[in-house]
Amino acid sequence: MSSYKTSYSQLRQSPETAQMLEALERGLHRFNVDFYLVGAVARDVWMRAIHDITPRRTTGDIDFAVLINRAGVYEDLKDYLVEKEGFRPYHANSFVLLWHNGQEVDLLPFGSIEQDGKVRVEGTGLTTLHVTGFKEVYEAGLPELELEDNQRFKFCTIPGIVLLKLIAWDDRPEVRSSDIQDLTDILLNYFDMFSEHIFESHNDLFEEREEENFLLKVASQALGREVGRIAGRSETLMERIKRIMLDNTKSAATSRIAAIMARTLDCTVEESVDLLRRIQRGIENPISY
Repeated sequence: MSSYKTSYSQLRQSPETAQMLEALERGLHRFNVDFYLVGAVARDVWMRAIHDITPRRTTGDIDFAVLINRAGVYEDLKDYLVEKEGFRPYHANSFVLLWHNGQEVDLLPFGSIEQDGKVRVEGTGLTTLHVTGFKEVYEAGLPELELEDNQRFKFCTIPGIVLLKLIAWDDRPEVRSSDIQDLTDILLNYFDMFSEHIFESHNDLFEEREEENFLLKVASQALGREVGRIAGRSETLMERIKRIMLDNTKSAATSRIAAIMARTLDCTVEESVDLLRRIQRGIENPISY
């Protein structure tokens, strides 16, 4: 996979983030835990740092998916980070640690400790986490990020971000509308960010040219194909994504995702459903290369 360089300012993070990441990495390496950046900061890497596009929404927390294959390792890692590296526990959520400046760091465990797409850990507050899709995104391959102080770590691909956001929204649609806003922001800019790749790997989508929003429609199906390549690594995951898409493409009147997209795109719900159907078509017909 590719490697990219960026700075903390491009990621809209404070210089103190460097100290936090150094402390976090010491703990992860001590317990031989592989990890990758997910969530809004991974989105910022792609949009702001690599492609100079400013996302509409900002976030203060940083999310890492951490690969845990043995019981007890996650708790030992957290104990070490609290006792030796200066993190503080967050009693409302056992998957969150706090840095000196109050910044939240979410450590999202996945791997062999999963059971039915969930991880349960010891602690207080939230102790059960849905982690469907994290393993497939990891196994599909991840690019590497190098920061200005030579720190290196893996980060989520754009199709991986979209896949995980669809699942996160589906788990808690009443409080996760921001995931669909992020997905829509990505979709709006996907062609500009990956036009060369789309021309090379999805050139068949240009055969039936339409004038209105043609490139957005091409980008939607191309993105769907990339999401489908990841989801196809697991029959259960693919069925979950297909069900989410089906539920939200049956009708404009009942599509909760399309309603959120329409507000973000400033278009009709019907137009948003059309884009979702193109993503759906891509997911169900992924290509290999």
